[in-house]
Order: sequence, then C-alpha cells, then structure tokens
Amino acid sequence: MGIEIMKILKKIVKIIDTVSEWSGRIVCWLIVPLVCGTVYDVLMRYFFKAPTKWAYELTWMEYGALFMLAGAYGLLHKVHVRVDIIYNMWPERAKATFDALMYLIIFFPLFYVLITYGTKYAAYSWKIWEHSYISYWQPPVYPIKTVIPIAFILFAFQGIAEFIRNATFAIRGKPL
Repeated sequence: MGIEIMKILKKIVKIIDTVSEWSGRIVCWLIVPLVCGTVYDVLMRYFFKAPTKWAYELTWMEYGALFMLAGAYGLLHKVHVRVDIIYNMWPERAKATFDALMYLIIFFPLFYVLITYGTKYAAYSWKIWEHSYISYWQPPVYPIKTVIPIAFILFAFQGIAEFIRNATFAIRGKPL
C-alpha cells in the first residue's frame, strides 16, 4: 500500500510541476509586448514629443500578469528569495522538515487568504464591469484582476508539490 501511495504522490507532483513549467514558459512571452509597448512609449515621448496615454496602463497590466503568473514557475525552479545564513548549514533532511513545516504554518494559510480575497476582488470587478480611470483609454481591469486568483491558485498547487516533496524526504529520508 505504501508503494501505491508513493506512486500516486509522484504522479500528482509530476502533473503540478508540468503545469507550472508550461505556464511559466507560456507567460514569459508577455515580456515581448511589454518591451515593445515600453519602447514605443519612450520613442513617442522623447523623439516625437507625443507621449501615449495608454502605454502606462498596458505595461502595468502586462507586467502584473507576468510577475504574478510566473510565481509558480519560480517556486518550481527555486528562484524565490530566501535567507540562507543558518539554513545552509543544516543537513538536507532537516531542511526538508523545516520547509514542510513552513508550508503548513505559513504558506498554505497565507495562500488560502490570498485566493479567497483575490477571487472576491476579481468577482466584484466583473460584477461592476470595472474600468480604469487613469487615462482616457479606460481599459477594462476585470481581466487583469482575474489573473490574481489564477496566479495564486497556480502558486498554491506548486506549493502542494513542494510540500509533498519535502514531507516525503523528511519522513523517508530519500527523495520522492
């Protein structure tokens, strides 16, 4: 029975890792229109003295989506910031135990709150068909606000995969 559970856990982790990998690879392409929009705005502003009203809103929406949706990819590849002064001195099993506990104590409760309120925030924006009033362009902001709960859900799923990996290593003493 233990072997079957390990196979199931391994399959779950692999599926989550694959989703995080591909969502990150797809979302990274948002950098192209982000850079193009920024370059266009800079050229129009400084060379033609004709700044655009829409470029600021477009770039913050693109950057926000890129930043948020890449979180799960970053967690998968361990590129998030952490303070490793004491942590690096610990044996691997102690690190896994500590990480698993931190997922339980901090990560999961925090992401429960972020997903809950992010969903309410996005739903309200859809309910009132919210638009930006920063410029005359007034684009809808409900699509970008929908990115918030989606990004947190992807991030939370990757957190589940990391928790399974760490808890398994902490308990068994060998990787999943």
